[in-house]
Amino acid sequence: MTGRDRGRAIGIGAAWLALAATAGAGLAVLGGVALARRAVTPAAVPEAPVRVLAVLERDGAAHVRLRGTDAGLPGRYSLVFDGGAGHARLGAVVAGAADSAGGVLRELVAVDRGTLVPGTTGRITGWWFADAAELGYRTERIAFPTELGEAEAWLVHPKRARKRRWAVHVHGRGADPVETLRGVAPLARAGITSLVISYRNDTGAPSGRHARYGLGVSESRDVDAAVAEAVRRGAGRVTLVGWSMGATACLLAASGGEHRSVVDGLILDSPAIDWEELLRYHAAGMRVPRRVAGFGVRLLDAGLVRAGEDDGIPFDRLEASALGRALTVPVLIHASRADTFVPCAGAERLAAARPELVQLRLQDRGEHVKLWNVDPAPWERSTEAFARALPHPPWRG
Repeated sequence: MTGRDRGRAIGIGAAWLALAATAGAGLAVLGGVALARRAVTPAAVPEAPVRVLAVLERDGAAHVRLRGTDAGLPGRYSLVFDGGAGHARLGAVVAGAADSAGGVLRELVAVDRGTLVPGTTGRITGWWFADAAELGYRTERIAFPTELGEAEAWLVHPKRARKRRWAVHVHGRGADPVETLRGVAPLARAGITSLVISYRNDTGAPSGRHARYGLGVSESRDVDAAVAEAVRRGAGRVTLVGWSMGATACLLAASGGEHRSVVDGLILDSPAIDWEELLRYHAAGMRVPRRVAGFGVRLLDAGLVRAGEDDGIPFDRLEASALGRALTVPVLIHASRADTFVPCAGAERLAAARPELVQLRLQDRGEHVKLWNVDPAPWERSTEAFARALPHPPWRG
């Protein structure tokens, strides 16, 4: 056992004794364990909080009536249904309210897969494209090696490629690589070749340690492996584009990955920055006492609840000041004051910690990883301008 592990064990022991001294300690311990497991365990079946009430034509155009979570969000979205086998694209809200008996009426732009009928359940996502080929660029399906085995990826070629400029796109926790396709076009217009990757615990990638997440720590090694693949294919510079937990993985790969010297910048959407605070925030939303949430964090940190890292999750590396100190390249962050899943405070702290490197684009509308959906034009303009302006990275050994 290392000194750090002994220190963790002592801390856990002290926490255990403190809890044991209070009434209901057993329930507190069980609650902490449950919270810790929930944080790092991929959902077996994605939630399905939206129900289709009707599919109809109105004024000569297709519409769908929906009721449920996020059904009335402004902007354009995907509806993923039938366990992921079905995919439809939703346009603007026309009438109604998502929580009313009659639901909300939205434009139905397209049904790409499956059959949409009344009674269908699904979930609203920020994804828009269902396949990289829809972007209009030449694409390939490839596999690249990681420490756990091969992972699948899309390779997207711009129409006029800039010599040796590449990007790696990394989706968020519980999402799918298609989530990141919204970010490919502005980079392609800048002449950047894109590698859209899967990582551990995804379909098309190996299972992670204990089939659980590492909250960006384990996943950062798959990002680094993707950077290595880009270099093998001719990249001299690689921009990392990360969403939510994928942003965490990108930050860690850029500061500690074996191939960090070729990373020239980061583009992050709704980044998960302060993981301890984030887990406490979600626990509070479930009315879990703060001490129970803290105990769950300590269990993960010590490795007493198994996660994607055998030695536990190093929460001291997953907070704004530590991530800021490690930064060496420019960063563009897209964040929203309306994000109720990953509040923008972490992004603001990171920007304040390194104002000379971090450009924060903070908007008033847009739920978590759904910023592009409410107003794609400024999102794409700022992303393309940032990518074009990135300097060649200095050699960092």
